Amino acid sequence: MSILLGLRQRTPRAVLMVMGLAILITTTVAAQNDEGQTTRTLQPRDLKALKWRSIGPANMSGRLAAIAIVPGDPRTYYTGYATGGLWKTTNNGTTFSPIFDDQATASIGSVAVCDAPPDWPGWAKENGDEPTDEAERLKKGKGRIVWVGTGESNGRNSSSWGNGVYRSTDAGGTFTHLGLDDSHDIPALAVDPRDPDVCYVAALGHLWGPNDQRGVYKTTDGGATWQTVLQIDQDTGACDVILDPRNPDVVYAAMYMRRRTPHSFRSGGPEGGIYRSLDGGTSWDKLAGGLPAQTGRIGLDIYPPDPRILYAVIESDEGGWVGSPFTNRLRGGGVFRSADGGDTWTRQGDFNPRAFYFSKIRVDPRNDRRVYLLGWGLYISDDGGRTFRSGAGKVPHVDYHAMVIDPDDSDHLLVGTDGGLYVSYDRAKTWDFHNHLAVGQFYNVAVDDSDPYRVGGGLQDNGTWIGPSATRRKADGDFMGRAGSITNHDWRFIWGGDGFHVAFDPLDRTIVYAESQGGHLGRVHLDTGRWRRLRPSPKEGQPRFRFNWNAPFFISPHEPTTLYLGGNHVFKLTDRGDRWQRISDDLSSRDPQKIVAVGSDAETSGTIVSLAESTLEAGLLWAGTDDGLVHVTFDDGGTWTDVTPPQAKGLYISKIDPSRHDRDTAYAAVDGHRSDVFEPILLMTTDAGATWTSIAGDLPAGAPPKVVREDPVNPDVLYVGTERAAYVTIDRGSHWVRLNGKTLPTVAVDDLVIQKRQHDLIAGTHGRSIYVLDDLSALSQLTPRIVQSEFHLFRPMPARPRYHLRYGGLWSDRMFIAPNPPMGAVITYWLREYTDEDVKINIAAAASENSGGGGGDEGGHVVRTLTGTSRPGFNRVVWDLLPEKDQRLGNPDDLPEFVPAGEYEVTVSYGKKKQSTVVEVLPAAGTE
Repeated sequence: MSILLGLRQRTPRAVLMVMGLAILITTTVAAQNDEGQTTRTLQPRDLKALKWRSIGPANMSGRLAAIAIVPGDPRTYYTGYATGGLWKTTNNGTTFSPIFDDQATASIGSVAVCDAPPDWPGWAKENGDEPTDEAERLKKGKGRIVWVGTGESNGRNSSSWGNGVYRSTDAGGTFTHLGLDDSHDIPALAVDPRDPDVCYVAALGHLWGPNDQRGVYKTTDGGATWQTVLQIDQDTGACDVILDPRNPDVVYAAMYMRRRTPHSFRSGGPEGGIYRSLDGGTSWDKLAGGLPAQTGRIGLDIYPPDPRILYAVIESDEGGWVGSPFTNRLRGGGVFRSADGGDTWTRQGDFNPRAFYFSKIRVDPRNDRRVYLLGWGLYISDDGGRTFRSGAGKVPHVDYHAMVIDPDDSDHLLVGTDGGLYVSYDRAKTWDFHNHLAVGQFYNVAVDDSDPYRVGGGLQDNGTWIGPSATRRKADGDFMGRAGSITNHDWRFIWGGDGFHVAFDPLDRTIVYAESQGGHLGRVHLDTGRWRRLRPSPKEGQPRFRFNWNAPFFISPHEPTTLYLGGNHVFKLTDRGDRWQRISDDLSSRDPQKIVAVGSDAETSGTIVSLAESTLEAGLLWAGTDDGLVHVTFDDGGTWTDVTPPQAKGLYISKIDPSRHDRDTAYAAVDGHRSDVFEPILLMTTDAGATWTSIAGDLPAGAPPKVVREDPVNPDVLYVGTERAAYVTIDRGSHWVRLNGKTLPTVAVDDLVIQKRQHDLIAGTHGRSIYVLDDLSALSQLTPRIVQSEFHLFRPMPARPRYHLRYGGLWSDRMFIAPNPPMGAVITYWLREYTDEDVKINIAAAASENSGGGGGDEGGHVVRTLTGTSRPGFNRVVWDLLPEKDQRLGNPDDLPEFVPAGEYEVTVSYGKKKQSTVVEVLPAAGTE
């Protein structure tokens, strides 16, 4: 217990209690271990019992990058989200199923779907001895080909990347990865209508650096092999590819040079333009005939009844830029039309809003003069693109990235925006919003100490929202297998813009702090709706302050009315932000070439992007910048010391997490993808930054870490979120284990926080909203020694009975419903290997010191018997705090008859193995 005495002055009592129990249990198990056991390490399968819980929100959806309708069946279509995976509906959007969650990436750039013809050679391979009737095959999903190009092509500072091409031959039931791994972004696919094994891929390549795998690729054998058919250089890729539907050997491709750095963005170059092949990609000609010589992003479309008619929307800097960085009109670019298959082009107009981000155009399949242009809104032309009118997108969210027009009914439109999927059945007059998919793109999350605790977070282009981790409601029955409680109704919008950090006032639950891009921090009063802007500003004539796209801020853990905010300086805000002072010089490298970009704050550089204060010592602050510098102060900004890790190499210091156990220990997650570095860089210092060591261990390459958190109870247990998954280590980084299991899909985990009272892990994902891993206490107690042990029972967290208000009605299949956490005592035990013995769990009233019985019952009396699972690793059983049915007396209110508050002995046994521990049952909420 000497370890506990050393921590008592700086560690909360509840944490000490759990930590002490963990140390005692670990010591006992170590003494029981057999010598000479085969070494066993923690594996992902060991964590299957730890289930993540999606809590939404779905209100705002997320950026939708691709849509594909099944030919002849408009009720069935596929939606590919920029960072939220691939989804399928067979009932016109009433329900969707995620069908890509177990693949290596969640970033979708393009989707194409077709049905194999009767003479397709793949029938025999795919179906074997199944019936040969084509209709019967398609009914079973056999022969419905789905091609997927991964990696969104939007070119944002927050854009993710993919790992090549996938294909399904059973309507999305299973997928095969087909290579082109380093293409990163695939914005378009074109499948030959004569042969579903022939496909062209527009590979845009790396956003943040040069690479070879970019251009137009073609396969003739279903992706088994690829031929590079159009390639220019390491900087220019393909952003679109389409085929002539009457003669698919005629191929059009749009080539595009782009390059993003943390401090700049270039869109367009001399080698871009529209290229045409007349022989299936064997040879290509660059088209001119009225097109600008210098081009940026290009979008193409073709008019199926007369494929000689083509439309292109082209970004071009020719003639100079007009107006602001967000101009909608171009001197050299705009909308172009060809009526002779691309030989000549007529410039229809100069309209092309925010060209690098949109530049997509669609033509009505029944009227070549009806043209849709995607941009901030949806713009419509009825004169072939000469003039456009706005207003079609008044209802849907702004920023349009995908559009499909039903080829058999051009009144039927599907569009994808930064706010998800919208459907129109009357040619864009009215819209139906599908807001029942939790595909929000969160950057940061926070929790408070309410009961149930609240969760808040900021999202890409969807502001800041707060909502509950649980509710007091319970649906009647098992509604659609989702008997739960959290709905869109429970989430509340509190701050606009692109949302980032959020913080709950620990003294006044009606106050929440939130920010939008560029450090626009505000204090929101939930009870009155009043708000106040808090971002510091220099006086006239003074140097401007720079704030990153995602500027960090937090409430001091030592002074609840003090906030800290990072720009190029660190600012201390007192009196809940009403007063501020600058407490650092410019902590960036101050490179004059990197701090002059204009735009949306997406390229603002030389700024602090990670800022944290030690929970053990007031005024001990850590700051990390986007150009790879780390500073620390021990005197609240009086003096700062440069403690930059040499391993950071000038890279983005994504997150610094000061230790909760040792003052001089801190962890740093370094996200190098903005410099085209994709190796995992995860660092630890134990001497206040004098030296840094790598704790990346066996984290996989290709998905840099975004956040690292230390467990509040066990300093050897760390949690990391990467671009693809969440990971945990129980030995400070020597060995990492993927923590997703089957319940957290492949998705970028941008932030992780731990709710201390409940010991829950909350993940803010950039593509699938927010997930909660309930009750980490067993992970906190886990050690390498326990992993080696044959059997171990962990001490449960205290459990509180909860009454739920039952409700029904107001339901539909098209509704987001998330479950509550399991109510009761979570009993967790460890098995080194499978056992065929029955696992039995007895719960008995613990003996009282004064006599009679803990839990209001005679000591040793069994109140409940349960059975458990026998898988290797963690096993979990939830006791609902009810006694056996024959021990329940009944009550006039028909309420659950929970056991009395007190301590109960939990005994888990199988064969001759038996271990016991104690769980505390707290009084039911509202009865203390």
